[in-house]
Amino acid sequence: MHILSLFLKNFRNYDEEKIEFHPHVNILMGMNAQGKSNLLEAIHYLSIFSSFRNAKDREMIKWGQPYFFLEGKILRNNGEYLLSAGYHEENKKILKVNGSQRKKIKDVLGVFNSVLFSPEDLNIIKNGPSARRRYLDQEMIQLFPSYYYSLIQYQRILGQRNNLLKEIRGSKNKLELLPVWSQQLVNQGSMIIKKRFEVLQKLTPLARLTHRKITNGAEELDLDYHSLELKGEENLKTASLDKIKNIFFSQLDNNLVLENQRGITLFGPHRDDLKIMINGIDARKFASQGQQRTAALSLKIAELELVKSEIGEYPVLLLDDVMSELDQNRKNHLMQYIGNKVQTFITTTDFDFKQKEGNIIQISRGKIENKKN
Repeated sequence: MHILSLFLKNFRNYDEEKIEFHPHVNILMGMNAQGKSNLLEAIHYLSIFSSFRNAKDREMIKWGQPYFFLEGKILRNNGEYLLSAGYHEENKKILKVNGSQRKKIKDVLGVFNSVLFSPEDLNIIKNGPSARRRYLDQEMIQLFPSYYYSLIQYQRILGQRNNLLKEIRGSKNKLELLPVWSQQLVNQGSMIIKKRFEVLQKLTPLARLTHRKITNGAEELDLDYHSLELKGEENLKTASLDKIKNIFFSQLDNNLVLENQRGITLFGPHRDDLKIMINGIDARKFASQGQQRTAALSLKIAELELVKSEIGEYPVLLLDDVMSELDQNRKNHLMQYIGNKVQTFITTTDFDFKQKEGNIIQISRGKIENKKN
């Protein structure tokens, strides 16, 4: 999979630019705050139709303009696609594939796949559970549009249930409505939990193999998804969807008093965690910074392989200022892995690593100043 070209208009600090890309490596060079990461954000936007910086759509419109518009020409094994996305300040999102309007994000997910690796991802191990859930979710929504739908519905229901819990805590008048919202939460949440387990079963051996290669067999990486608070011999990894629903609903029901007291939903996939172990030890608590960074790199490479196994071709890889954060050994391993099999975009202020072929794109103040092949 390649992105052949990108057209930007009124996106972040860009007025209007059209850029053609190399099928292998594209080096985006420039000083800080010139627009390198903005360009990666535009490319990644065409994968998930939201910002990896957690910005709202209207915040990506260039100052003083009413809209932004992006259009990418995508090459896949089965042909070319023209993928368009934009946003008008009147809260109107524009989504098109080959000129055909699409109403919902789930209808355009999966046309273009990309994997982003940023300095923040190097901290995925030592950060809180939300960072690891986000790591899983961002790739899964590209591969499984139904998963995206469940996430959106779950967040909506969770917000409604939390609001109801706060009202009940004050008056108890609406207590009879809680089971209805609990059941809806369980229905969507259980599908999220089930799918995360299924993906982890595929991702774990890929990450384990990559980590062995990077560490020359000195370290064993393992992933363990912790969902709900199980007691006894219950095992969600192999449980059916109905079984997960029963366990989930029982936890909500059994902890009703505690949730009423706190006015918040205490159980569900919004509180789950991905435990990462190195040689059987919790990497978040006991691994060195170097070990944590190696594990993060292994997870990202495994993510690329997961996409390849699911759709039959590699996604585009976006490296946002991550090369300066890696030591020479990890940097070399990453570049050797990339080779010519993954189209890669690398932002940097200083091109100090070996690369035989590709484009060097100079960026200054939201302008493409020159391109060297």
